[in-house]
Amino acid sequence: MSDTSPPPTGSASPVDMAASAPTMYASKHAAGTDAPSVHDGTVVVVGAGVTGLVTAQLLCEAGVDVVVIEKLPQLGGLARSFVYDDKYVFDCGPHRFDTNNPNIKTYLERVLTRQGTFFPRKSEVYFKGKYYSWPIKPQNLAQLPPRLAGRAFIDLATNGSKEYGEDNFQNYILRQYGPTLYKHFFEGYSLKFLQVHPAETHSDWAKVGINRAIIDDKAQMQNLGQLLRSTLLQFNKVPQRFLYPKAGMYEAWDSVAARIEANGGRIILGQGAEMVGDGKRVVEVRAGEESFKPSVVIWTAPITLACKQLDLHVPDLGYLGLLLYNVIVREEAPRDYQWCYYGARDLLINRVSVPRFFSPDTTTPGVTGYCNEVTCMVGDARWQHGERLIDWVVDDMVRVGLIKDRGNVLDVHVERLPESYPIYRNDYPVELEKARSQLNQFDNLRLAGRTGLFWYNNMDHSMENALQLSKRLLRDAGMTDIDETKLAEGLN
Repeated sequence: MSDTSPPPTGSASPVDMAASAPTMYASKHAAGTDAPSVHDGTVVVVGAGVTGLVTAQLLCEAGVDVVVIEKLPQLGGLARSFVYDDKYVFDCGPHRFDTNNPNIKTYLERVLTRQGTFFPRKSEVYFKGKYYSWPIKPQNLAQLPPRLAGRAFIDLATNGSKEYGEDNFQNYILRQYGPTLYKHFFEGYSLKFLQVHPAETHSDWAKVGINRAIIDDKAQMQNLGQLLRSTLLQFNKVPQRFLYPKAGMYEAWDSVAARIEANGGRIILGQGAEMVGDGKRVVEVRAGEESFKPSVVIWTAPITLACKQLDLHVPDLGYLGLLLYNVIVREEAPRDYQWCYYGARDLLINRVSVPRFFSPDTTTPGVTGYCNEVTCMVGDARWQHGERLIDWVVDDMVRVGLIKDRGNVLDVHVERLPESYPIYRNDYPVELEKARSQLNQFDNLRLAGRTGLFWYNNMDHSMENALQLSKRLLRDAGMTDIDETKLAEGLN
């Protein structure tokens, strides 16, 4: 429209514990029981995404020997940046820092080596040929097609269709919003984006997806009363403000990496990691010609890969692939949104973000970059032949008014992200519990981050995950006075 070792059986889903997931998963050991100590050897962090990098930095600053292993040649994971011609910067979609957690704010102030840019949010949705502000504003209500608006109003006034349950995405939306909005917006967008029918998609996807799109916790939209309150509040609301590194998101991860290395840690790029277990512990992690005997392994790669490497049953959990079409145009942007959702099924693009409206330093004067997102399944025709779709993407951009003249397109770069989103099918809680239960037998293995926990989250959640996991690991190692505030402020 956008948690560490296995929890006990019967635990809540990632959605139910969105804010508290990192705390719940941070340790599988009760207080006072034996736990692997991070001081007993090298801590191996698999994956140099947000959670992996931040955790590695915090542990290094506490005197822990840490090595980070990343299969890609660059830092950042799903939050990495692409730089073309040393002057055009694109992130993997609309990434920015937005948190009310004081410890995350303190950490960012410490890590960002120069002041970032602060900007008010402006996001939109393209619906039936017109642009609307998102979250919805009062003036948008009058712009909707009258018959559609009337039907939606009636649905919301009757508080959705309560004969439906909440067992899947389709029924959840019908129950909360009624058939009009489901048919005209949610059904098509869900099919287009996730490529799974809403009836086969778990209701958690609706709960998380809608909250992620709205972002503002106060902007509830689940019935007429909430809609009216939310839209009326927009009149006097102070615009939401985000923080963004001036040069691009990569600037933050370069800073974190420098702090890891300054505190004795290592980062190995362009090399995959392979775990070897004995049924009770991960006894070795291999990275090319190197081998490590880990005290603790922090795994932020796909949870399915962890199961495969440790010769366990691989659960039926899938990840969505993402194609990024980074288009560079010698034109000024006709619209000033940071990102916009495109739900029409006859458009290939799902979402477009504009880096220059995060920071002007991401482009040059008179040139606008557009990050166009297209979802797919890894290995399907789109994934394999993505370059063949460039003309379709550019046609879409012309059609929705983003490009005036195709001749002004300077370049198009296609980037592939294989595990961009966890796919929440109806049976995912059962499959996820199977994976966690199996991996729980490995005493020194900690799952973390979006991909390792099969957790649809954002960067701020990942940083909270890193703080909470680091605190627990250090306390398990005897540093009982450690808390998240001290970690955020820095231990040295």
